[in-house]
Amino acid sequence: MTLISESEAEPIHSAILRKEAWTQDAVRRLRLEADKRLNQGPWTVTSDRPKNIELDSHDYYSEAPYFWSDPDHPGGPYIRRDGRANPDRFMANKNALNAMSDAVFALGAAGFLLDNPQYGQRAARVINAWFVNPKTRMNPSLEYSQAIPGSVTGRPEGILDGRVFIRAIQGMEFLAATGSWDSKDQAAVHKWFEDYLHWLTHSKMGEDEKGSGNNHASWYIAQMAAVANYAGDNAAQQAAFAFYHDSIFPKQIKKDGSAPREEARTRSLSYSAFNLEAYAMLCRIAQVQGVDLWSLQTASGSNLGTVIDYLAPYLTDPRKWTKEQIVDFQTDSVYSIAFAGIGLKKPDYVALFRKLERPEGAWMAFVDLVVGRWEASGRQTRH
Repeated sequence: MTLISESEAEPIHSAILRKEAWTQDAVRRLRLEADKRLNQGPWTVTSDRPKNIELDSHDYYSEAPYFWSDPDHPGGPYIRRDGRANPDRFMANKNALNAMSDAVFALGAAGFLLDNPQYGQRAARVINAWFVNPKTRMNPSLEYSQAIPGSVTGRPEGILDGRVFIRAIQGMEFLAATGSWDSKDQAAVHKWFEDYLHWLTHSKMGEDEKGSGNNHASWYIAQMAAVANYAGDNAAQQAAFAFYHDSIFPKQIKKDGSAPREEARTRSLSYSAFNLEAYAMLCRIAQVQGVDLWSLQTASGSNLGTVIDYLAPYLTDPRKWTKEQIVDFQTDSVYSIAFAGIGLKKPDYVALFRKLERPEGAWMAFVDLVVGRWEASGRQTRH
């Protein structure tokens, strides 16, 4: 799988069957979200289309969040206001992509971990609508993502929208592990991700995003590694790991653990944590494949632990952050500390994760199960 090894998944599954205490709260939360998702969707890109834009109805379309109509030039190109999201932008496809990915993860994980075929059947239906059904499937590219009205029909930055595919992929791997997913649909979805990977790695937009030098490049590489793993393209995955090792981490992080490109933003703490999240996701994918990127160290001596130590006081109390942060800090990304604690074999990071406020939902329930299994195995005491 992409985010969990078999040596982790089976013990977690067995512990849930035995109703071990450390699994109970996470199982409750996982079941709660899976039950909710049973009655939602399926989602498609074809059901909501932007007005006055000529596109294939199967093309994903979104608009850049920080661009607004210019009051001095009505009807002219939009202008940028960093960090200030335009509530009137076209969001239907992006919201559908996020909901589909969250649902596939919740239902797939619950289908496998809770041995409930009803969840798996619903996950398969949601997947079929988005990736397989000729009438509703999405074309495998993000060519028209994060468009700017009046300027461009799509931008490299829009590839960031696709980072949620990582969770969808893990949900599909859980679903496949149940043995109850139609083989033709599985083959069609694999082909979809092969085509998407080809677009990611061969398009001008993909190349530009890869070279962006900030959180966009970090998430591009994390996404590339996950998609390559699912598509079975080992060469592409190894290329993603190498690019992180050589170009992402050493070029973005200063000796003190700060990320200057993220700190220049108006949501500087949010983007710093968001960038760390991409690193942790990529390192976690590598770890499951038997590649250690956690211990990567730059020439100046900084490593992922340096980044976490730099950000930790502000994750605990965002009010201490003195750089620009024009919105409240959201805690969606704090699971990165848990993955890092396991990967770096540092129980204090896992303990920090336990202390931090974090959202409900299937994803955090999954992270809690991975952490709980690591703690229960006593592994952290042997290093």
